[in-house]
This record gives sequence, C-alpha cells and structure tokens, in this order.
Amino acid sequence: MFCFSHCQSNSIHLRPEDSMQGKNYTLAVFDSDRAMLNACALILKEQDIDIHAFANSGDFVDQLQRSAPSAILLDNSILPHGGLEVLRLLKQHKELNKIPVIYMTANGAIGDKVLKEGAEYLLIKPFDLLQLTATVLKACGAGH
Repeated sequence: MFCFSHCQSNSIHLRPEDSMQGKNYTLAVFDSDRAMLNACALILKEQDIDIHAFANSGDFVDQLQRSAPSAILLDNSILPHGGLEVLRLLKQHKELNKIPVIYMTANGAIGDKVLKEGAEYLLIKPFDLLQLTATVLKACGAGH
C-alpha cells in the first residue's frame, strides 16, 4: 500500500507506508502517465528505492535539486519540455549533470540520439519489469 502526498503542486511523492529511514536510493520519475508512475513505485518498493514522481517537467531543475535523486527515469513525451530537451538541459547543468539518466521511449529510432545527448541508459517501451528493475538498480549504483 502506498501513501500519496504532494511534494509540490505538480508532483506526487509515492512511498511505502512504513518508515522512510533506511532508504538508500531515490529515483526521480518524469512521466505524464500515472499508471507508469504507480507501476514504477510498486515494482521498485521491494528494492528499497524511494520514488519521487513528477507528472510534468515544469521547474524540473528545482524539483531535482530538492529531491536529490540517485538517478532519473525520464519519459520521452514528458510535457511541457519534452524528454530530449530536459535531457539536454540536465547534461548542461553544473550540479545535475552527474545524475544518471534512464531515458524511456516507445520510439526506438531516437535511441542513438538520446545516448549521444548524454543518457546513460535507454529503455524502449514496452520493456519488461526485470529490465526496468535491473536498469534502475544499476543507475542508482546498486547493480555492481
């Protein structure tokens, strides 16, 4: 069971009801698809990963600086900026450019471009849950 509490006006913080103490990793998820946000939270809770879910990319720099994530899961179709533009801006930012980005898209044709722009990982939709979990753990530093 998850608690839904608003971190800020355009975000939802999804977390297990139990104590947040002991969380080692935080994943910022930018996806306008609420079902995907919920699925990520359900799947990754067993890996002890705290999910900060954002339904849009408005003020994403401020959002990321406040959440201090271990990694970012970024959807190609996030509004208003679009995933590629968010990725470019992240990789140009002096404080946020070291955070690993997992880019997810249904458009496999942009894979090379996304990796050249600085995404460390690429997930092509549809992907399986094991692939998502393994990629997130690796990006957060737990997959060594």
